[in-house]
Amino acid sequence: MLAAWMSARYFRTFRASEEEADPFDALLGQRERRIGVTVGALWDEEPPLAGAQELADLLSADVADEAGDAAGYVVWVPPGAVLPAEEPRRSNLRIALARGLSGLNPGERREVRLPVTLKLAKIQDEGQYVSVTGVLSREWTRISEGVNGAYHLDARPLHRLPDESAELAIIVSRVRDRAALLNAEELTDVAVHDYWRVSRLAADTPRGVTVLGAPAGVDPADGTLVRRCFRRHVARAVAQRQAGEAELVVLVLVGALGHIADELATAALRGMNPAAYGALDLIVLIADAEVRQVLQPRSLPWEQR
Repeated sequence: MLAAWMSARYFRTFRASEEEADPFDALLGQRERRIGVTVGALWDEEPPLAGAQELADLLSADVADEAGDAAGYVVWVPPGAVLPAEEPRRSNLRIALARGLSGLNPGERREVRLPVTLKLAKIQDEGQYVSVTGVLSREWTRISEGVNGAYHLDARPLHRLPDESAELAIIVSRVRDRAALLNAEELTDVAVHDYWRVSRLAADTPRGVTVLGAPAGVDPADGTLVRRCFRRHVARAVAQRQAGEAELVVLVLVGALGHIADELATAALRGMNPAAYGALDLIVLIADAEVRQVLQPRSLPWEQR
């Protein structure tokens, strides 16, 4: 993803290099130039997301068997989501994700709709308010419009909101429609969809599926965690630059986010002493199938004369 993003941004061709990367985590090549890459996740990597490798192996077999596809794919597990270990939920997730991966072109991404059930309770007849837990809490004012009474919506099974406003409006409408049927102290289910992202990598990437997500309990809105991990990876990237040879050094941060617009890495960089990252040329964040620049290069080797 970094190579494809840099190629589009700088109008040059970057490719993953098979050359020995040490001391860097990876190398990109651009003609005769070496680009050293350090990669780090914005969460504590132990323990890993439970069930991720097993699901990745199953999906890799699915996409290969379906069309003899040797492409690389990523399933972006939203924060807070837990991969089911029991049947039939495990197989249902596998089937839905395999269908979502099918037919993707290199560099393309899409949302996969996964059915989930929310719980809605009417607390009392007085008032005009819906309290919401989970990612849907940011929409509580829209949900509260036109309802009669006080309600509580447990939206924790929903981990990522859709990109399209029309899809979000459907979720809000279903909650309000169910609310209109409730009497005080009654509880009901609200059937909606969770919207996970999947993507296909560039054409020359290794085959198989990567299931990428943070361990259970990681909060991407925890600024303290983000700053701590960011500083650790910056220090490691600087140490790799000092120990290695490269014309350009890039730090790639991997985030567990529902949407890349929710990232805190840019704010964390602003609060950091510039001397700490001055040896680095470029910092990018990869999350939710997108790449965002966090630190812009002061100069580029192909622009120097």
